[in-house]
Amino acid sequence: MKLNPVSSRIAIIGAGISGLAAAYQLIKAGYDPVIFEKESFVGGRMSSKNLDGFIIDKAAYTIPKTHKNLKRFLKEMEMKKSLVPTPGTYSTFSAGKEHKINIGSSKQFFKSELFSLKSKKEIIKLFIYARSLGSTLNLARPRKKTFKLEQVSAAAYLAEHYDKEILEFVAYPLFSEMYLGTPENNSKIAFLAGIKHLHRFKIFALDKGMGVLPERLARGMDIRLNTPVINIHRQAREGPYEIQTGSENPGTHIFDAVIFAVPSPIVPELFDDLPGELKECFLATSYAPSIVTALAVDQQYSETSMIISLLRKDFRVLGNIIFDRHKGPFRVPEGKELITAILCEQASRRLFHEPNNVIITEVLKEIDFLYPTFSSRLIFSRVYRWQYGAVQLQPGLLFKQHTARKALKDELHNLYFAGDGLYWSGLEVSFNTGRQAAEQIIKKMGKRKRP
Repeated sequence: MKLNPVSSRIAIIGAGISGLAAAYQLIKAGYDPVIFEKESFVGGRMSSKNLDGFIIDKAAYTIPKTHKNLKRFLKEMEMKKSLVPTPGTYSTFSAGKEHKINIGSSKQFFKSELFSLKSKKEIIKLFIYARSLGSTLNLARPRKKTFKLEQVSAAAYLAEHYDKEILEFVAYPLFSEMYLGTPENNSKIAFLAGIKHLHRFKIFALDKGMGVLPERLARGMDIRLNTPVINIHRQAREGPYEIQTGSENPGTHIFDAVIFAVPSPIVPELFDDLPGELKECFLATSYAPSIVTALAVDQQYSETSMIISLLRKDFRVLGNIIFDRHKGPFRVPEGKELITAILCEQASRRLFHEPNNVIITEVLKEIDFLYPTFSSRLIFSRVYRWQYGAVQLQPGLLFKQHTARKALKDELHNLYFAGDGLYWSGLEVSFNTGRQAAEQIIKKMGKRKRP
């Protein structure tokens, strides 16, 4: 079916940053897409909340320097001044001792007592090796050499070739922070791709919360909140598509094209008529769940790093702690503190369906170990659960996805796919895939002249 750019109706499933980016591009080209979102808010993992002057990021909390397209887009949206550099301070707690280092500071790295001299030499060797691989580490465009590097887990690779400190003090914190997972469940290439840029890794934040961008994008868009899509039925080979919604807003809607901007395992649940190869690919994509807690206290803690990494040999619940006041002057009321405590993968899985009070109790036990009496100064706590926290790049996954990913680049009966890109959960990937999906539609149907 050839779509008419004047009358075509386009549905977008999901109002995260990928769905909003797709809608923005389509609106610029003259279309009026409809976005269906099951939650009561936009932004997904890029959402935030202002609670009594404390600005809480519900999941994503920084924008790395490497997110070039997203940073350019902020400029396009005249929000460049909202993007503020963070100090990039980082600490690792080991055996009760805090080891501070600025992200990317080679001087502090060499002075650090966390690593033995042998481990420092091995880290340098690893970094040089990762840099030498160049475009082989481009997960968006894998090659034959790329597939060879993903045949074993990061844990198995490091255990065979490097000191145990590298696995526990480098790889585990990296996967816990960047992938919300572990070296055992992610491949060698995932580790090398992550470590490659750490020498110049600068991070930024949005001064009034990560959610200000999706909220700004959402203005004037046709977004149906609290409207989960429960089924999509194709009426003919290339559409139109019948979309059924449920919950508070049940109904049936007809659209000519659909953009899926949701985690890939959800797609086969909504649309049963996917080609077998794509369905298998989507279902094989593994995610780690994530629990994020926000804790406000009536005392400010001095000389804290922005990001604190906690090792699994010492902590069974927490993976990372973020002191939010380092993300901008408007984040936390004066004299008070807001901590974002992100649970490690194992704890997120174990506690995912537990009541909020059970989760907070376990979190506070470990925070009190680091900062005695913290729990006694608590103003409030919040818990945010993400069933699809981050893609786990398991050994062999890129190769399994190779053919299917080629198919995704082509138009598939007026169905389009955005989101995590199957291989990496990140704001830049989500933003890029959303725009690319919109551009595929615009390329096929042309721009639309508004009356």
